[in-house]
Amino acid sequence: MSKTIIDRPLYRMVNYIYAFFVTNFHFMLLMSPFVIIFYLAEFTIQNILLYYLALIPFGPGFAALLKTMDKLVNEKIIEPTKDFWRFFSQNFKLSFKYWFIQWTIIVILIIDIHYANLHMPMLAPIFLIFMAACLVLMCYTFPILTKFEVKLKNLLVVSTYAIFKYLKTTLLNLSTIAAFGIIFYAYPGVAVLFLMSLIGFFMMYNMQTVFNQLEQKFSRNDK
Repeated sequence: MSKTIIDRPLYRMVNYIYAFFVTNFHFMLLMSPFVIIFYLAEFTIQNILLYYLALIPFGPGFAALLKTMDKLVNEKIIEPTKDFWRFFSQNFKLSFKYWFIQWTIIVILIIDIHYANLHMPMLAPIFLIFMAACLVLMCYTFPILTKFEVKLKNLLVVSTYAIFKYLKTTLLNLSTIAAFGIIFYAYPGVAVLFLMSLIGFFMMYNMQTVFNQLEQKFSRNDK
């Protein structure tokens, strides 16, 4: 039997490129304050408040992007604009609350590192380790909050557990982010059009087994 047009590899490839581009566009639209600040103000302690405010939309936007990419992983097709803003609205409350706390902690640690380097250099690595832990934690908190209805406290507990329980996936997600970071450094002009949606897609693809196991665990706990 001949394949329909939607089953043809070329159509699917074009559909994926379109989905990545449009989803990334909407995410970057939310991040436009940060982009403007980035080009107009140097990242210094004096300007840290500007960067702090500019990056507040990142949390809800990244959660919406991840949920949209999760749908693409599972259903192979999405409506990028409609799905992104629908998921943005659905996950806004928890993602904003979590990101506001997490981002505030990270900014405080950045300030601590700056002043530790000036006055007590031996403390700087400790603050750096805490900041790295926050960033690693986000590899699970954002994907999990898009898949399950959880309270903030439970989100942090489950995500911390998952970092060590699913160490292979943890390393895979970190290597994915690092790889795309290198690509962005080498080809920033092209990569910026697709970067965040591709990171989101591969993170959610890597997380599918974790999601299934967590869902089974939550189901047993509910019983």
